Amino acid sequence: MAETPTKRCPYCAEEIRAEAVKCRYCGSYVITGSVVTRPWCRVREGKMIAGVCVGLAAEFGVSVTILRLAFVLGTIVSWGIVPIVYIVLWAVMPYRPEPTQPALDSSRAGRPPEA
Repeated sequence: MAETPTKRCPYCAEEIRAEAVKCRYCGSYVITGSVVTRPWCRVREGKMIAGVCVGLAAEFGVSVTILRLAFVLGTIVSWGIVPIVYIVLWAVMPYRPEPTQPALDSSRAGRPPEA
């Protein structure tokens, strides 16, 4: 059997397939490119308002709590500039696509797995 090419996950250092978009061990997206050239995406899991802070935290590898505090403090200090930035990011950042789940075989649906 041919050996499939692999690469290391930059977050957990586990070996994953070279064509992988998401690490199967830690769940991080491993799309190549710099943070500036990759598309930023909002995240549905763990969001408080729109998922902007969670998406940016995942993209830049920082704690979401620190990023949320930065947005709150920036809102207090900047007299309204940071909320406008947040709203613009909310409008232009798409939601991260959900990984597709394999379809269940309709002939086996509802039956327990065979041992």
